[in-house]
Amino acid sequence: MKPFEVPPWETGADIIEFEPVNTSGSGVAAKEPKKKKPKKKKPKKKKGAVPEENLNVNTAAGKFSYREVRGPLDSSDDDDDDVEDGIRAMHKVMSGRIEKQRPPTQATKGGKKELKLKPELAQAAVKAMAATSSPAPAANSLASKLQSELLGGRFRYINEQLYSTTSRKAEALFRKDSSAFEAYHAGYRQQVEKWPINPLNRIIKTIMKIPKTAIIGDFGCGEGKLAQSVPNKVYSMDLVAARSDIIACNMTDTPLQARSLDVAVYCLSLMGTDLNEFFLEANRVLKLHGSVYIAEIQSRFEDVREFVRCLHACGFDLIKKDVAVNYFYFFQFKKMRHVPKNTKMKAFSLKPCLYRKR
Repeated sequence: MKPFEVPPWETGADIIEFEPVNTSGSGVAAKEPKKKKPKKKKPKKKKGAVPEENLNVNTAAGKFSYREVRGPLDSSDDDDDDVEDGIRAMHKVMSGRIEKQRPPTQATKGGKKELKLKPELAQAAVKAMAATSSPAPAANSLASKLQSELLGGRFRYINEQLYSTTSRKAEALFRKDSSAFEAYHAGYRQQVEKWPINPLNRIIKTIMKIPKTAIIGDFGCGEGKLAQSVPNKVYSMDLVAARSDIIACNMTDTPLQARSLDVAVYCLSLMGTDLNEFFLEANRVLKLHGSVYIAEIQSRFEDVREFVRCLHACGFDLIKKDVAVNYFYFFQFKKMRHVPKNTKMKAFSLKPCLYRKR
């Protein structure tokens, strides 16, 4: 067998001619080209109109309902708000912040909360209001306000007169107008309610520590509270007697006998421009080594050392002082020698305490 040989192209190659394909025969039919569908013209969109493809139509039972479907590029901020709220909530949880849910607010009417009461509670409230209502509450309130202002104005006027005149002129003032004393003390009671402490209460505690046999003189006693608060014998004295057990007299000329007292008390009563006569009278009625207790408003003292020197000239030495208490100063003096009442000395006084109009 001869090895495989490729014959020459000219002698060994047969030319194969392919017959043309018959398209009309029974063979496989050729695919027809696809016809392009004509493009539908889109109707022009009106401003503010919703596209038809974004509307769902429900034709059941002959009723039409539309629901707007928003696309991914819709400019609405609802989704963004939800996302931002979610981010804020995650941030609060990660940072450890927990917010309590607020209870639902009450129904409002006209911007105001409505208070819903049970019928029985409403009836009880109406009955209580009817029982406590006065015929003219506004008129009563106005009258009481005017009365308070008039009382305060009269108190300030009398107070200025007492601080800026001598004790004799003050006595004449109350003799001329008997109602002035009551008006003054009514205003005084209003002022006491505004003070941080009542200095008379501290003096009462001090008197309770001394022997019950000590005889006390309350100079400028007012309503005589000291005599009602201690077991000691107390001579209550003032320009006008508010009670039958109070002696009406001038503080510079009392009816007490000489050297009859163990203690003399001046609680907010150093009023006037002649305090030297006050303490010369106290020297006359006090026993030797008798005590003087003083309580006065802090703002009335310009120089405490000068005040102590003035009392030393009247025969009293300082034993104790308390000037650290807010609003008031407290002193205790002792009579160390007798000083005649007719001794001539320079008059002294404290600064007037003038109450501002409110």
